Amino acid sequence: MIFISSSISAPPEDLSYHKKLIDYTYDKSMHIILYGMLAWLIVNFLRELKIKYRYIFYITIVFSYLYGITDEWHQSFVPGRGVSYWDLVFNVIGAIFGFIVYRLWHVVRKRGWHAKNVHNKGIL
Repeated sequence: MIFISSSISAPPEDLSYHKKLIDYTYDKSMHIILYGMLAWLIVNFLRELKIKYRYIFYITIVFSYLYGITDEWHQSFVPGRGVSYWDLVFNVIGAIFGFIVYRLWHVVRKRGWHAKNVHNKGIL
């Protein structure tokens, strides 16, 4: 998904158009979402290998960062695209976000807080 989206050429820039906050927000939120999904997959894979979360966190962040570097390098060859160090920052933020969401999901699942149990225990 990341490779495909970064392979899409950008349309020629309209010099009269000034990027708005919504353009910037959309771009960076896509980095967070896509790299969050990548982190989720990495964490899920590493959990199957019975690795401790502390190590999984570091492996996930490093792998996501390295993949982000290769993705930025790849974008440098795509017409209308370029390298952005801010994209790398938001890639890592997305990876951290994905790790945290996975960890919270795993804790909730482990404790059995499913919808049917919530109703049976009188929580809702």
